Amino acid sequence: MPRQVEASKVNSGTYIMLDDEPCEVRSMSKSSPGKHGSAKCKIKARGVFDGKDRHVTKPGDAMLMSPDVDKKVGQIVSQEGTIAQVMDMDTYETEEMELPEDLDAGEGDEIEFWVIADRKLVKGLAN
Repeated sequence: MPRQVEASKVNSGTYIMLDDEPCEVRSMSKSSPGKHGSAKCKIKARGVFDGKDRHVTKPGDAMLMSPDVDKKVGQIVSQEGTIAQVMDMDTYETEEMELPEDLDAGEGDEIEFWVIADRKLVKGLAN
């Protein structure tokens, strides 16, 4: 279940939603509160799925959405090009996923994938 997090509490490595896209926070800096306003937080993040850099400035008390990141392991059942049928090793459900071009995996190999905001991202071979 996604939750809200205060902009001033965001740390490097956490995940937030920016422009309806899940992003990993790369850095966050706070300016001190001034005479006429509250502290501002400058957040730099990179999109998990598209790799785009995003920058946002928010008041320190602004609320941001933080998506759930579910890390799972699955086994490749069949593969055609970069599209693979992957069986979740916990639920035994099978779903189609796109494999990265540089992933050297075939049928029977176990992979790690993340589920974020109902989207799936293959991270690599499972350890």
